Amino acid sequence: MDFGILTIFPGMLDSFLAHGIVRRAMEKAIIRVVAIDIRDFAEGRHRTTDDTPYGGGSGMVMKPEPLAGAIQAAKEKIPAAPVVLLSPQGRRFTQMVAKEYAAMPGVIFICGRYEGVDE
Repeated sequence: MDFGILTIFPGMLDSFLAHGIVRRAMEKAIIRVVAIDIRDFAEGRHRTTDDTPYGGGSGMVMKPEPLAGAIQAAKEKIPAAPVVLLSPQGRRFTQMVAKEYAAMPGVIFICGRYEGVDE
C-alpha cells in the first residue's frame, strides 16, 4: 500500500518512518511512504503556503495554489489514491475507516495546518 503525505514539515516524518513497525513494513515493501513538501509548489522568495482568508476573518489559511500542485504531484505517484485532508473538524478515524483505506491501493494525506484551506 502506498501512502502520500503532503506537509510543510517533511523532516518531521524522518524519525517516525525510521523506527518500529512502520520501518519494518517499509523494509519488507509492504508499504511505501512518499513525503511531499507543499512548499516546493509555493511561489515567491519565501515559498509562502499561508495567507489571510479571502473575504476576511481571523487566523490564517493554507493557500490553494501550492496545495493543488502538491496534490497533483502525489497523484502522479499514486494515481488511484483518494486525497484526505486531516482536520479535527473531519470524520472520526475509526477501525472501520482504517479498513476502508486498507482496501484501497493507497491514500494521500494532507497534513492540515492553520485554520484550514482557503476556499
